[in-house]
Amino acid sequence: MLKHLIIVDFLFAILTSLHSPVNACFASIFSFGDSLTDTGNLVAISRSVSRRLPASAFPPNGRTFFHRPTGRRCDGRLISDFLADSLGFPFLPSYYGSNRKPDEFEKGVNFAVEGATAPNSSFLAERGIPSRITTISLGVQINSFKHLLPSICSCSSGIFFLGKLL
Repeated sequence: MLKHLIIVDFLFAILTSLHSPVNACFASIFSFGDSLTDTGNLVAISRSVSRRLPASAFPPNGRTFFHRPTGRRCDGRLISDFLADSLGFPFLPSYYGSNRKPDEFEKGVNFAVEGATAPNSSFLAERGIPSRITTISLGVQINSFKHLLPSICSCSSGIFFLGKLL
C-alpha cells in the first residue's frame, strides 16, 4: 500500500510542477474507481434506489474543505480533486443519478462508485461473493463512459482506452 501511495504522491508532484504544459495537453478528466475517487455517485445511486444513505452522505465527511457532506468518503478533497485543481479543471461531477446534460461533462466526469469492484457482480455471485455495497463494477463504469462519449466527443480518430479502440 505504501508503495502505491509513494507513486501517487510522486505523480501528483510531477503534474503540479508542470501545471501549464500539462494543462495544455488535456481537455477533460474522466475518473473510474471506488471510494478512493467517488465524488458522490453512491449517494446519488442510493437516493434513487432506496432511502438508506451511505456514511459518505453524513458528517464528518466533507467538513474540512466543503463544510458539508459531498459523497466523498473523507473529510476533505480526494486525489482526483487535487489533480483537477492543479490542472485548472473544475472538480469532477458525479455521473450516476445526475440530471445533467452531456455538455456539462465536457471538462470531465466521475464514474467511480464507493464499493465498486473490478469484476462484475455476476462473476462474484457465481463464486459466492456478495456485492454488499453496489453492483456498479469497473465494467459498468466503462460502459457508462462509452455511452456518454459520443455525446461529448465528435472525434473521428477514435479514443484508446486501456489499449482498446472505443
